[in-house]
Amino acid sequence: MLRKKTGSFISWLIILSLCLNFFGLPGGASASNTDYTAAYTNSTVNALPLPTASATSTVTATYAPTASPTSPTSTQNGLTVHFKKPASWNSAIRIHYWNLNPATVPISGAWPGILMKSDGNDWYSYTIAEATGSSLIFNDSSGKQTADLSRSVKEGWYYTDNVWYDANPETPKVPVVSISPEPKTYDSAQMVTLSSTNSGDKIYYTIDGSTPTTSSTLYTTPIKVASSLTIKAIAVNSIGQTGNASSFDYVIDLNADLQAPTITANLPAGHSGSSVTVSFNLKDNKAATTKAYYTEDSTEPTTSSKVYIHGNALTGLTGPSILISKTTTLKFLVIDGAGNQTKQSFVYNIGDKGDFREDTIYFVITSRFYDGDPSNNVHAWDDTKARNPDSDPAWRGDFKGLIQKLDYIKALGFSAIWITPVVQNASGYDYHGYHAINFAKVDPRYESAGASYQDLINVAHAKGLKVIQDIVVNHTGNFGEENLYPMFKKDPAKPDTGNNLVKTTDKLPSNYDSMTPDQQYQARLALMKTAETNNNIYHTEKSLSWESYTVQTGQIAGDCVDLNTENPAVNKYLIDTYNHYIDMGVDAFRVDTVKHVSRYIFNKYYIPAWKTRGGSDFYVFGEVATRYRDVWNSGIPAISTPFYTWKASKSYPGDGKNDYASNKMSVEQEWTDNSTTAGQPTSNNAFLIGNTYHTPDYSMKSGMDVIDFPMHWAFKTAHEAFNMRSGDQYYNDATWNVTYVDSHDYAPDQAPENQRFAGTQDTWAENLDLMFTFRGIPAIFYGSEIEFQKGAVIDPGPNAPLSKTGRAYYGDHIEGSVMVQDYGKYTNATGTLAESLSHPLAKHIRQLNLIRRAVPALQKGQYSTENVTGNLAFKRRYTDSAKGIDSFALVTISGNATFSGIPNGTYVDAVTGDSKKVTDGKITLTCSGKGNARVYVLNGSGGIGETGTYLK
Repeated sequence: MLRKKTGSFISWLIILSLCLNFFGLPGGASASNTDYTAAYTNSTVNALPLPTASATSTVTATYAPTASPTSPTSTQNGLTVHFKKPASWNSAIRIHYWNLNPATVPISGAWPGILMKSDGNDWYSYTIAEATGSSLIFNDSSGKQTADLSRSVKEGWYYTDNVWYDANPETPKVPVVSISPEPKTYDSAQMVTLSSTNSGDKIYYTIDGSTPTTSSTLYTTPIKVASSLTIKAIAVNSIGQTGNASSFDYVIDLNADLQAPTITANLPAGHSGSSVTVSFNLKDNKAATTKAYYTEDSTEPTTSSKVYIHGNALTGLTGPSILISKTTTLKFLVIDGAGNQTKQSFVYNIGDKGDFREDTIYFVITSRFYDGDPSNNVHAWDDTKARNPDSDPAWRGDFKGLIQKLDYIKALGFSAIWITPVVQNASGYDYHGYHAINFAKVDPRYESAGASYQDLINVAHAKGLKVIQDIVVNHTGNFGEENLYPMFKKDPAKPDTGNNLVKTTDKLPSNYDSMTPDQQYQARLALMKTAETNNNIYHTEKSLSWESYTVQTGQIAGDCVDLNTENPAVNKYLIDTYNHYIDMGVDAFRVDTVKHVSRYIFNKYYIPAWKTRGGSDFYVFGEVATRYRDVWNSGIPAISTPFYTWKASKSYPGDGKNDYASNKMSVEQEWTDNSTTAGQPTSNNAFLIGNTYHTPDYSMKSGMDVIDFPMHWAFKTAHEAFNMRSGDQYYNDATWNVTYVDSHDYAPDQAPENQRFAGTQDTWAENLDLMFTFRGIPAIFYGSEIEFQKGAVIDPGPNAPLSKTGRAYYGDHIEGSVMVQDYGKYTNATGTLAESLSHPLAKHIRQLNLIRRAVPALQKGQYSTENVTGNLAFKRRYTDSAKGIDSFALVTISGNATFSGIPNGTYVDAVTGDSKKVTDGKITLTCSGKGNARVYVLNGSGGIGETGTYLK
């Protein structure tokens, strides 16, 4: 768990124009100019109020530790400040200062201020006589300047990383010697390397037990330790300071048992439609007794748990069979004769997940939804720039909060939750989860005691809610990936800041730590996007054209470095990693940035692997962000939404192979083959034939479904969105599309697109009517049920407080509790949660959910507008003879409609309960009021739910 850093802010403006702006996909990312180029306007204007930090607040602004407010403020002669000149500035460095403390100290006068004293090595200094605090700007008299700064603690050094230090950061530290590998017992010879605190330190060592001096052996190359040995070492820095002697003891015992035993299953963990029988084999490197303990209830095994098997495992030891008849996690603790331990889990998912079209989806940004555990709140690095106060850090909501509010989601009638990526992130503004540094690890900022990701999945399932995990295969953040391309890792013992990342590579420049943030960013990219240094892990394309092949090989944003998904090693890691989350019980994947990865790679690697692991009904849907009022993105199928729902209709060079060269040839060829709309496949899987449902042909279905971006983009009004059905024949089956009005990225075109849906409430209601009754799976972005943040800019990055955006914290609106009996059925709601559930749109959504759940035709039905008159009117039917289902529904929204040539019989309105008997194949439905709807079901039930403001 990340620790919190407490203290007082110096100023939220310190790094306003200096640090890199990485604000993530979904959304965008950009790097600001790290030269000091903010325009100076009025030096007499006070800086904005400083955020208040409480004694328990979380503060991660990037400044060095300073004295507390009660510490001495400055020397008796005044406040002395030092400034390191950036390379691009000229040497006439000046200081402009105002807001003096005490107020009797005069300001510096007219801009650009007073010349500073040059102290050499590009350092400049100035003492403001008699001052104990001041607002100030450094500038070079020629247009280069810092943001507004302040200093009131004591003498300070302002460095090129835009941070105040209490001492010169270029002064070498007293050296401390480090050693690798760690001193302990080994069963083979070791090559030992020594390092010291500063890059220029000299290290001296002994191996005879004597205390080292500067006359001892100078360390230059690794030391071979072939037998037990003690290495003692000291280091001397560039100004002659000698650190304390360090001693490192190595034991080399060629007979030592240092290897942990292994355990393997005769049946791989994964999904099965029916019960399975599994057994496990133990193996160890020594002929001693090995013992395995296990649990079946997801608890951690101990030596008090059930014994699976014990005995000599040198040649292998197979235990008894275990029958698995329901989804089970088997956890093993295996201990050999020397005490070496292995812990391993095996998850077997049993049974079908069902047809996801029966569900509706509630989408949350976990960190912005509900704060169940304030102790894990953490500021993102760029929270200071964004002006997010301690009361609202970017990392605020968590799994504990989501667990506590699952009943709220179910009370609205939803049966699935879609959550933003759970993997560990690292960037300036990573609270959304799309800037991975470790795909294989859940970010600890989400978790609490008793509220792990596994706990969330388990509790959601116990409540009958499915979990959709948002995943990324297109990119990592720009700090690499700890397992795939290690450059940095997080140190959980330190505050979560960029400066506290631990370097895990020696390939970065030796002066990396003294570079400006922009120089560091460029140094990282130079490694990640250069063929000679990136191990083929990342694409090397340096440019990107949004409507060309480079959209799949270029870097879409500063903090989204493009993975080389033609490389089988990349795919294997991502598949293995995400399979682990399937094993945990995740029910579906939403795949981010799909159009930036070739369909060939999805169809060859990812989709088959995930369907194998999760079962054929494991639902996968992708974001193919085509912001066009057309089914084709600029007329290019290869980056268009429906394209990804299909298998390829021809063979490619990489088929049956698993190498980079053939994958690359295949990807390029598939792009060429699909550069025009000519010859694209079509399907009638979504359409009724007359009034008759027919069995869909899924022989060419890829297994990936999609967010209906063309419909989303047109959802300014329901009429515009409904017109997008004209492209439905180009999807393999449009009834599997996920539909939404707005999201964490975009609202519809001209709505306007960068704001949470700003249309009128009755327009919202009408849009929802279409979403919940027409083809597709409805998804609602958190808070839409109360028009939360209506008209607020969705994602300006760290350029505005989150509280002013479409990603604001929602928890204040769901304080309280509710007792839920079933989807959309609840009692005893309290607090602001009750108020939210009573909002007209919330009640509207609840009733739509109830109606949709009761009418299979609205979930899985094919549709037709043949012989239908009306602006928003259609008919849908779903038939499953084996289950005795034949559901036929007539729908009209916000107006009257007439249906001709329909089956005779009794039709009942699911909204009002009105019944109409048809004897001549014709019916007219009357519906008045924008946002009202009629859903007449053949032989159906009526009056479902409670009528409200719109459905009445």
